[in-house]
Amino acid sequence: MKKLFSIFAGASVIALALFVQTASAQENATRLIKQLEEDSDRLSNSVTKALDKSKFDGTSTEDHLIRYIRDFEDSIDRLKKGWDKGEDPTFLAREVQTRARAIDKFLKRNPLGGNVSTDWATVRSDLIRLKNTKMIKTS
Repeated sequence: MKKLFSIFAGASVIALALFVQTASAQENATRLIKQLEEDSDRLSNSVTKALDKSKFDGTSTEDHLIRYIRDFEDSIDRLKKGWDKGEDPTFLAREVQTRARAIDKFLKRNPLGGNVSTDWATVRSDLIRLKNTKMIKTS
């Protein structure tokens, strides 16, 4: 009887620890998604301002990049809504990641300056931290 009680107590402690760890990871992912959303808004503003002062001002490239940044923000909003609803965020996270790669490529080929570089580095850091939570499985 004592041995059975010890096994039950041990299993209960492990289950509680796993529950606390999962809840903590979910809270971290929720906080990171919110941070990503805020940081992407800041990026959008800095890109818009930088483009107005760049060789792309008034071009279709400027319009295309602004639209792409806004689509990136929208994909983050969809990720947040899906996460808040308890949906599997894998597909939504992949969309965010795909858009991020395209933005990264453009900014590497066409640096837009200080604020954009800083804000993009922050967004990239958020994406890496979110991926490292292991709550969102991306490719």
